[in-house]
Amino acid sequence: MIGHTDTPRQRPDGAGSGGSAVPAAALLAALPDGAGVLAAVRGAGGMVEDFEWSAANPTAERLFGGPLAGRRLRRDGADGGCRALGEVLAEALASGAPVQRKLGTATARWRVAATPFGDGVCVTVADLGGGDPVRVALEHSTEGFALFDAQGRLVEFNGRLRTFFPEIADAIVPGARFEDLLRRYLALDPSAPPAGPEREALVTRRLARHRKSEAESAFTFRTIGGRWLLASERPTPDGGMVSLHSDIGALKEKEEALRASQMEALAAKLQAERASRAKTEFLAHMSHELRTPLNAVMGFTELMLGETLGPLGSPRYRAYAQDIHDSGGHLLALINDILDLSRIEAGQLSLREEITDPGEAVQHAAALVRKTALERGIDLAVDVEAGLPVLHADVRALRQMVLNLASNAVKFTPEGGHVVVSARGTPDGGVGIMVADTGIGIDPRQLPRLLEPFGRADGFKAHEAEGTGLGLPIVKRLVELHGGRLELTSEPGHGTTAILLFPAARSLPRTLCPPPALRIG
Repeated sequence: MIGHTDTPRQRPDGAGSGGSAVPAAALLAALPDGAGVLAAVRGAGGMVEDFEWSAANPTAERLFGGPLAGRRLRRDGADGGCRALGEVLAEALASGAPVQRKLGTATARWRVAATPFGDGVCVTVADLGGGDPVRVALEHSTEGFALFDAQGRLVEFNGRLRTFFPEIADAIVPGARFEDLLRRYLALDPSAPPAGPEREALVTRRLARHRKSEAESAFTFRTIGGRWLLASERPTPDGGMVSLHSDIGALKEKEEALRASQMEALAAKLQAERASRAKTEFLAHMSHELRTPLNAVMGFTELMLGETLGPLGSPRYRAYAQDIHDSGGHLLALINDILDLSRIEAGQLSLREEITDPGEAVQHAAALVRKTALERGIDLAVDVEAGLPVLHADVRALRQMVLNLASNAVKFTPEGGHVVVSARGTPDGGVGIMVADTGIGIDPRQLPRLLEPFGRADGFKAHEAEGTGLGLPIVKRLVELHGGRLELTSEPGHGTTAILLFPAARSLPRTLCPPPALRIG
């Protein structure tokens, strides 16, 4: 244990000498090199003859073979235990610079630095290597090292260990018991439980972990000084324990920064989700509100067109009523799209599943777009594989998906083009429905934009870009609700192909479940 005496005549402790106070034992102990304070021993004429150790840290005591306080350091080299340190110390004082050389018969090289201190001198001694290679490696390690014997007594350690635990550095000496070091540390740690049963339970757990004899254990903790350490303990063959402490402060800082970044990202995600839910609820509410008066407009225009209450008179009125009806129908279709997407995104759309014929959905869609295709001079073909499996799906959703794709194909195919709507079994036992056209096509890099709500590709003419841009997003979400997927391929000037792929889990052999009769309209 480090300490010092209080003789005012020769001790550099400031008592009666006008010098500075001796550094605290904990400060000396925290130094990785050997360090100590020596008082000058003067002769009858007042000249310095020798030095005497006033205080030394454990590293110095280990280097020079045991306790040093009160020990004379002779300049004539007669004190073999200090390996001619007195002579080198005098040289360091005279030169004012550190001296590097072998001390006595030692094979290692040492660096000795000396600084006048009151009526004495402060000295630091560093082993530069050449001696015990294991000891050199330990002292130059960035990890704190300790070796305890089977009785829990400290056998070996390095200076880094004291650096990590400066509060108890003076107690880290050979022979110190692990339990004593632990209890002293806990008594100084403000975050530890107060003295009593809770602290005793903590000591018991820690001792049990330290005394494990079968496996390595590792844990992280924060020291009294705020340093984060990773401690790992490994048993030795003779029942002892090797303990290593690594500074993981930089890693902890990165972890905290990452955790803060994740929390910020989570907060932003939650905020975006709240905004998305609010938008969805608003769209759903507004869609309901708009659809009610539009239904009335559609109903009244149908009465007018049918002249239910009598003739309209001027033919122009009939044309106006037809325009109102057509525009209202277009607007109602857009509102229905918004309402459908809002329900899907809000998770409020539940599938009404039944056995349905995918070929019927293909025929139904073709029947609804055929008139438009003929008016625009587009060749529309339907191809349904014989013996096509039936699907366990929502009939309305299936029809809507195929109709949306077929409508898009006719809409973006110029006069003289071709549109094919087909349905076939897939190699994995599922069902694929394809809509292919020879229309204007699109840059493949813009396809992801078309699958986002309200997205549309660049370069479309005004009449080509009519609509909300919800058709494909609705199709994508509906097929995904069925466990399938939508695949899009396109090439500018050569057309677009859209494929609905339904998994095998949703298909059944037609012979086992014959579908209902074909329904169109």
